[in-house]
Amino acid sequence: MGNNRHMVIAGGGRVGFRVAQFFKQRGNSVTVVERDPGSVDRQESDDIEVVVGDATNPSVLSDVLTDETTVIGALTDSDSTNLAVCLAAREFRPDIRTTARITDADSDEYEQLVDEVVFPERAGVRTAVNALSGSDVRTFEDVTGEMEVFDIRVAPDSPIAGQSLDNVDLPAGSLVISGAGGERTATSETRLEAGERYVIAADPDAADSVISAFRGE
Repeated sequence: MGNNRHMVIAGGGRVGFRVAQFFKQRGNSVTVVERDPGSVDRQESDDIEVVVGDATNPSVLSDVLTDETTVIGALTDSDSTNLAVCLAAREFRPDIRTTARITDADSDEYEQLVDEVVFPERAGVRTAVNALSGSDVRTFEDVTGEMEVFDIRVAPDSPIAGQSLDNVDLPAGSLVISGAGGERTATSETRLEAGERYVIAADPDAADSVISAFRGE
């Protein structure tokens, strides 16, 4: 979930736009591709690049993929479209991370073709965010209110790696809940070890600073 990445979201529906806004607010560059101009909410998309076109069209896809594009999320309501978008993106960018929304319950076949599969019944914003983010930062579903709860891995080059919580200046509005691996609650003596995961709760305006501290960004 690091900052300054470029991400492409195919599908400008409710989940697609919320996912795009989530990453945009965290400093990432995001392009949404939507073929139906009538479904694009211009007010909501003022700070997000929107390309009206079919993401399965090679010319459209090649235009939105840049040298900085690291992730593509195909979140339309069509399995075939989502798979086609991910597979085509791999042709242009072999190292790109691919996530596809799939309705078919038998996911094993599709997981051989894309990096992550998101099922519609679980395709809330946080689920899609987790799939696109990879493994270093994972938000939890069904958190009450605005607060964000997530687990995050301490990067080896983070300045907080090896520090105990009583020596770490985390932003106001954030709380480390668990120790390494989530086996016990955190205390002031809990040491933040590089490579270990910790569960954290944060107010929305503190979440980005916490993530940056843990990721060394």
